[in-house]
This record gives sequence, C-alpha cells and structure tokens, in this order.
Amino acid sequence: MTPYGITRVTANGQTIYTHEVDRSHVLVAPYVAAEMTDLLQTAVNTGTGRAAQIGRPVAGKTGTTTASKDGWFLGFSSGITTGVWMGRDDAKPIAGLHGGTAPAKAWAAFMKPATANRPIEQFDTKVTLPEWQLEPDEESYFGQPDNGQMAVDADGNPIEQGPPPVPTDAQTGDTIPRPDADQPETPAPPQQQMNQDWIDRVIGRERREPSPAGRQPLQRDVPRDQVQTQRFQSDQEERPNQ
Repeated sequence: MTPYGITRVTANGQTIYTHEVDRSHVLVAPYVAAEMTDLLQTAVNTGTGRAAQIGRPVAGKTGTTTASKDGWFLGFSSGITTGVWMGRDDAKPIAGLHGGTAPAKAWAAFMKPATANRPIEQFDTKVTLPEWQLEPDEESYFGQPDNGQMAVDADGNPIEQGPPPVPTDAQTGDTIPRPDADQPETPAPPQQQMNQDWIDRVIGRERREPSPAGRQPLQRDVPRDQVQTQRFQSDQEERPNQ
C-alpha cells in the first residue's frame, strides 16, 4: 500500500482532485475476508469482547498473555481501526487484567465519540465460496457415498443397500461378466509369530542354540551355597570317574 496525505482538493466549490485507492492488488480473497470479519464480529457480539460494543457494528479480538502480564483489544468499526494495550513496563502480572475487561472498555470509550459523526457501515459477511469449493447437493447427500458403505436419504436416515446390479448388454440383453469374476481369490499370507526366532531373523542376529541337556540355567532366586552345589554336581556328571 502506498501512503498518501491528500484525499481531496476543492476550488471554488468544485472538486479538482480525489485520491483513488488502488484496489488492483487483492491480498486476501473476498470470501476469506468475509469469514474472518464474521468471526471477529461474533467475538464482540457474544464472545470475550462484549465490553467493546458501541451501538454499531464492531469486529475485533481480545488478547491476554500468561499470568495477565498483558491485555489488549484490537478492533475496527466505521472505517476506523484501533488497538488498546495495557500492561506494566516491568512485565509484572496485573490481577484481573484480561483483554475483554479494561482494554475493551477503553477501546469502546475512545471509539464511541470517534465514530459518532461517521456513517454506520454494515460488514459484508455474506460468504460466496469459489466454484472449486462448491459441491453439488446430490453428491453430498443423495449420491453414492464416498466410503461406499452407507447411503442416506433426505432426512439423514440410512438406506438399505441391496446387491449390486448385474451389468447387461444394451443391444442383446446378455449378462456382461465382471472382469474380476473368474479370478481366483489370492490366499492371505500366513501370519508370522513374533517370537524370539522372528526377532533374531529381523535384526540379523545368529539363531540361539538351545542349552545342553546336562546344563540347566541357574535360577537367580537360589541361595549361593546351593548354586555351588549344583555346579559341582553338574561337573561330576559330565566327567566320569577316572
């Protein structure tokens, strides 16, 4: 946007110059601006910015930081945009400070006389979606559902689905076989068991061999003196008397 300082020049009761705003560059799509304006207007009418009402259309938004260190309200009405911030220079919390309390009230106290002599402007909140976002109603409610599992009528009640129609030739009336009718069903692959052998195979580790029959794994809860006795007996069984 190019800044300007002169809006109109008159001489002898005639206007010899009027500044024309360049509207050839659209920054926000009209339907997006209408949706956002409607949201901001709702925040003042029924939301946290109700204290900013001044008797004419207002759109704005409150804001509050953590621990109520900052509070603000930014809004616009009748061609004027104003923002009010409240807080401390040392960033200390202020008890009871919220954007919808003192900042919104201060905004209303300033904007009410500022817009008193300006015409009341109604916001254009009628949303006209572009064609690429429009979807025919018959596709949304009455046609084949996207998931192919359930269809509903005009009242939203489910419609029972019968067997699919058999395709026939328009000229001869003969039944047209389906392309996948003669194809055998592919058997499902066998389900793998996630045991120790599967883990070893996936990570590429050599398969563990089972322990020899003569040596059994020692139990951790066996007392130490019994562990020594088990080891001595196992050695005697593996080495016969010489």
